[in-house]
Amino acid sequence: MEYITVIQSVLDEIDRRITEKIKVDELARAANYSTYHFCRVFLALTGTPVMNYVTRRKLEYAQHDLSRGKRIIEVAMDYGFDTHAGFAKAFKKCFGFPPSLCRLRFKNELPQRMTVNNLKLRHGGFIMTPYITVATPFIVAGRTNRHKMPNVRTTADIPAFDFDEVRSGVHDLLDGTSKLFSKSDAIKHCEIEMCYDVDEDSGEFTYFAGRGIFHADDLENILPDMESFEVSGLYAIFTTPLSPFEQREQSAKTIRDTWQYIFAEWLPNSEFEYDETRRDFEFHDNKCHGWYFDCKKQSEIHIPIRQCEDARIQSQNKMKTLWEEEMKRREGI
Repeated sequence: MEYITVIQSVLDEIDRRITEKIKVDELARAANYSTYHFCRVFLALTGTPVMNYVTRRKLEYAQHDLSRGKRIIEVAMDYGFDTHAGFAKAFKKCFGFPPSLCRLRFKNELPQRMTVNNLKLRHGGFIMTPYITVATPFIVAGRTNRHKMPNVRTTADIPAFDFDEVRSGVHDLLDGTSKLFSKSDAIKHCEIEMCYDVDEDSGEFTYFAGRGIFHADDLENILPDMESFEVSGLYAIFTTPLSPFEQREQSAKTIRDTWQYIFAEWLPNSEFEYDETRRDFEFHDNKCHGWYFDCKKQSEIHIPIRQCEDARIQSQNKMKTLWEEEMKRREGI
């Protein structure tokens, strides 16, 4: 019980000094332990090395500041990182996605008080796995516009836009595209929405609405004012919970909650990281129009991913070991 009480006091002390430079020997002295003994006790009770915890905790607080619109370089300096690049590298290693996506994709609440028990549980909990697939390449074509709204900081806010102000603009952006791409629409009805190019200073972002093209003939109908690109590569696909078709606010909340889960829970705990060379998007097909599931709607969120370097090396080493064992087995036959 004494150990738990002492380590709990250390966790609280780390939070109080979260923007300061924290050294392990200082924490050990505060706990009245030798540095060696303190590190062993901390690891045994929490499941993580003490300075790893300090770094992650700083990044969790930084994540909160970033999701509220604070500039990356300011946050990096606040939490003791000397450079933008060093902060970005540590952030992505910790959470699996770059700090720029905090502003672009979700809002994160101020970290709750950490206790010894829930910290140890966090290092061995259940992780829900989405559908992982290599996308069959297809072209997306549509239109974009720029927006700046005072109550929008992240892409996850997009579904909560006042319908008359912004989301109604989806119909304008998609106007006539069903006729242009009618052969593709007959194969698979697919509407795609995405946001990108968020300006940290002005809060402006690019909003895209388009359709998937699955028939070669429709490629000739892409108009000069349209933006087009190929969707390909490895994706994690998340399906939102069902929501009543007529209840737009509930539907918006399910999409926001799904974005939140992806970046706050799934990516930091998975073997994957966000692939910045490609774009994420919301995917809407016939399920989103209430035609299935007794007039309830459902959407998908597609996240471009790649395997983390550490996980890739572990997989390679495991395959090498298995191959060597198989070769020995064959030699022994």
